[in-house]
Amino acid sequence: MTAPAPGGLSDVLVSHGPHVAAAIGEALHGHPAYLPIRRAAGPMFGGRAETCARLIAVVLTGEPLPEDDLGRFRDLGVLAARQAIPLPVLSEVWDLALAAAARTCWTVAPAGRFAEMAELTAHAARLAIGAREACIQGYAEAPREGSRSRPLRRLLAETLIDGAPAGVIAEAAGVRLAPAYLVLLCEAPAAASCWERASERLDRWDGVLYSGDLSGLVALLPAADPPRAESRAAEFTAFLVARTRGPVHAAEALSRGLADIPDALEEASRVLTVVKAVPDAEDRPYRADELLVELAILEQPAIRGRLAAVLKPLDAGTDLRRTLEVLLACNLDRERAARELWIHRRTLHYRLDRIRDLSGVDPSSARGIQLFRAALTSARLTGPERDGRRAEETSLPPPLSA
Repeated sequence: MTAPAPGGLSDVLVSHGPHVAAAIGEALHGHPAYLPIRRAAGPMFGGRAETCARLIAVVLTGEPLPEDDLGRFRDLGVLAARQAIPLPVLSEVWDLALAAAARTCWTVAPAGRFAEMAELTAHAARLAIGAREACIQGYAEAPREGSRSRPLRRLLAETLIDGAPAGVIAEAAGVRLAPAYLVLLCEAPAAASCWERASERLDRWDGVLYSGDLSGLVALLPAADPPRAESRAAEFTAFLVARTRGPVHAAEALSRGLADIPDALEEASRVLTVVKAVPDAEDRPYRADELLVELAILEQPAIRGRLAAVLKPLDAGTDLRRTLEVLLACNLDRERAARELWIHRRTLHYRLDRIRDLSGVDPSSARGIQLFRAALTSARLTGPERDGRRAEETSLPPPLSA
């Protein structure tokens, strides 16, 4: 492209380099990754303002990015990986920066230079593609410890979870992806030291990819042999149960292929929501086909309303809902439930009779306890919605009978 005359569009854009740099900083300010990315990008060309001036100058030449500049973008990817910036976050910040730069350049461009600006914008987009590819290449090549590298496991897991192709990253790092994965979601209360032991256990298994921590862990277990993957998921969950305080909630879903991982993750997320609501949930991974009734309740507001009516009469008694929850959690063992509630067994019998009299549902019958279990699960699923519906409960249909 022929350079415009002095005082033309190129001079205007170059002179506004600091303005473009400030606009990028404003667009990224407040983003969780702003500071680490600023530290990573700072050394590229000597500072943010210098970087903007350099890149504007390159765009104005109409030529491809020089190899030295591509090398700097590869270095940026390496630095981002070393600072544990997730690839989707890096991509998001990249898009925000490009949008801010383009918007600012169009704002300061002289009137009547639309054709030139359109040509420069198209060329900048082509350069951005090459720069992004170089950045991703550096990011992928940064963790060179092989398939046992934690940064690499996280990078590949987040890429697959995001539904993006991970083959290029895996190839650059020398890792072979499995044809399918079992998606395991876990939530457990734990200290940082416990997470270190848990991650070490995952690290020992070849091909396992994971992201997050015990407050919200997503693990992808190679599933060429699904029963083996399910066994490992159960083993890892049991490991967490033995080393953490409080309940461990887990859900799993099998993907049919790499492209199916986001759908499997969505299914596991729905299952985990139900698991956390079920009063007698065990500390193990659950699959959707084990909780079909509960998942159906989740999708049926009308049924959830009728189940709420089952529990409403219990509000007239003290700790009656809690009594049912503990009884279910103790697998209907009344002696154990009485101990957990710190009451005499006769008091437990009295409460159960009181529940029957108030609700018309007998918790001693198989059908009755199933109905109460569904109602308690529904109440937990409803959560914050409950208060908003209290005014409507007086007009709910009659309770389902046992």
